[in-house]
Amino acid sequence: MVLVLALVAGVIYLVVYFIRRMGKPQVEQNPHLKILASTHLGNGRYVHVISVGNEAWLVGSGEGGVHNIAAIGDQEAVDAMKLDASAKKAETPEPFNFQTLVKKFSGGLSAKEQDRLEKMRQRRERFKRF
Repeated sequence: MVLVLALVAGVIYLVVYFIRRMGKPQVEQNPHLKILASTHLGNGRYVHVISVGNEAWLVGSGEGGVHNIAAIGDQEAVDAMKLDASAKKAETPEPFNFQTLVKKFSGGLSAKEQDRLEKMRQRRERFKRF
């Protein structure tokens, strides 16, 4: 009896956890302000390269706030960081939220996912023939 109660409490906890996680609003990205590179220095301190238009700055952030370290004048380096940032953005998967979950289960599959599903069905049919 106690085991069943603990199991039900665990399931309720997991459901609440996932609902809270999916309910977080998406932060709208400003197309003009971009973080090109970022690295963690330890103890809640970071260094970021931020660009607005063709200008770029090296800034540090931590518990004390955000501080400008230097302006980056090398345009080739800024362009290379912009190219890397756009490539990383293209590679990132779609965020897991309620909308993507509904799309996945409502049949809104991409062509690649549909091909994968069709191959699995064909394998299952071949396996049944044995």
